[in-house]
Amino acid sequence: MEIRRIKVPTALVWATPTSATKADQSYLADGDIAAWLKQLKDADRERLADQNVIVTEALFNDRVILDRVEGQWAHIFVTKQNNRQERRGYPGWVPVAQLTATDSELDYPTTTVRLIHPQTDLLDEQGQVVMALPMGTILTTTGQDAQEIHVMTPLGAGLIAASAATVNVSGADDGDRLLALGRQFLGTPYLWGGITPQGFDCSGLVYALHRALDYAVPRDAQDQYANGYPVAPEELAVGDLVFFATDHGMGTIHHVGIYAGEGQMLHAPKPGLTVEVIPMTTAKYAAEYAGARRFWQ
Repeated sequence: MEIRRIKVPTALVWATPTSATKADQSYLADGDIAAWLKQLKDADRERLADQNVIVTEALFNDRVILDRVEGQWAHIFVTKQNNRQERRGYPGWVPVAQLTATDSELDYPTTTVRLIHPQTDLLDEQGQVVMALPMGTILTTTGQDAQEIHVMTPLGAGLIAASAATVNVSGADDGDRLLALGRQFLGTPYLWGGITPQGFDCSGLVYALHRALDYAVPRDAQDQYANGYPVAPEELAVGDLVFFATDHGMGTIHHVGIYAGEGQMLHAPKPGLTVEVIPMTTAKYAAEYAGARRFWQ
């Protein structure tokens, strides 16, 4: 079993190597997800969802298990993303060029830091910007002072601002803080498979917010529903997860949001729309409520 790490800010994890089209070739060549997103049309975003083209994303420095290599593609398991069908992690394909050649651990005890802000610059040791990293990125630290944290990355030693690891939202408890963190992303476009502020799907938003606050939750809505602490409707608190299912709430889980208080939820709805807060009594969801779960306590 080989362990590798992701060496681009955000790696799209594809269902199959053949999922990528001509429109995706620039991203596959340089890993520039921002440029790829900019040229996506509404029809492209719908295709990603309808055909399950991208299954998830992996973040810079995430460890993955390398299963096999076929040409320029690697089949991997993203170990940070729990999946009911595969104990090794979330399965999918990434370009080999987006992985490190090896994974070597440091010879002395280390700690980690997770990035809380929507975007954080990674600097080299001379203070020059190497790349921008998304919220939720986890880095190994080798030292810090009041201004900077020294980190070890797949690209070598680097620096990040100390403030990047400081929770920048407040609340009475972590349920409040989850919601406050999520409200920063109102208006963020829906992206099937997305777990970063550049685009979220419904369960990806939930996963990303919990990951930023150091709570482990599964990647997909069905797995999220199958875990966590069950919450009765009369005991719903801000930050709880609310789920919706087919067959009047009795069938397959197909959507998840974060309870926002006063009968509302924050969620990433579907392609073409953006992260929003809506009443749970909205016609599309009212008849499909399946239950709630809590991970933050």
